[in-house]
Amino acid sequence: MTHNWARYALITLTVFVAGCVPCETPVVRPEFTRTVDLSHVVREDVPYLPGEPQTQISREADGTFRYLRIGARTGTLLRIIATAGTDPTTIEQLSPHDLVLPAVVIDVRDRAQDQAGYQFSVQELENWERRNGRVPQGSLVLLVTGWDMRWSDPGAYLDLDSTSRSQAPAFGDKAAITLLEDRGVMGLGIDTPGTTAVPAPGYRLLLENLTNLEQLPPTGVTVVVGALKIQAAQMSPARVIALVP
Repeated sequence: MTHNWARYALITLTVFVAGCVPCETPVVRPEFTRTVDLSHVVREDVPYLPGEPQTQISREADGTFRYLRIGARTGTLLRIIATAGTDPTTIEQLSPHDLVLPAVVIDVRDRAQDQAGYQFSVQELENWERRNGRVPQGSLVLLVTGWDMRWSDPGAYLDLDSTSRSQAPAFGDKAAITLLEDRGVMGLGIDTPGTTAVPAPGYRLLLENLTNLEQLPPTGVTVVVGALKIQAAQMSPARVIALVP
């Protein structure tokens, strides 16, 4: 009888212990299938606008990185434009939520890639919306011009006129105002040296010198902007990543 009781107790203890073993944590699959890096590599020979200091990368004798000297508008970058009295007004005031945005992608390479002075129009925006739906409020609008193919040739990329103004493709003023005010987007991004800084209520984000935008679908993309948290700054170098469903 004692032998049977001990055997029953051993079986019970074994079952109990087995039940206490933690189950493997289920793998949480991300809601995207691939990532696309939308940032250029920072090098000493990158294009930089007139007045910007030339990029300098210092290394120790063994090649170890020491320091970086870079202009405020050099490389892939984030700018914040805000009206008076708006919060936030500087990069370090942005919350992480402000830097993760749904995006739509408008491809105009067939019209802009080889056309200096091209400006995206309201008509082109409306044509895109007829095919893909209205641009959602609170989104980031990315314009694909193909101009980033010139990045390795600073003169061709900047394409400066006699007044040192870049002739690279851009958002037209009317299209930018329509997107910011009527559609209520949170920002604009482009693969050229600049974006239109038009007046608009509140604040908005502008991304410049992007690349690889042609790898993105028109809708469904989420963009993550990694910017340096620089005190009282309106712009920062950025690492920009797209999450593609």
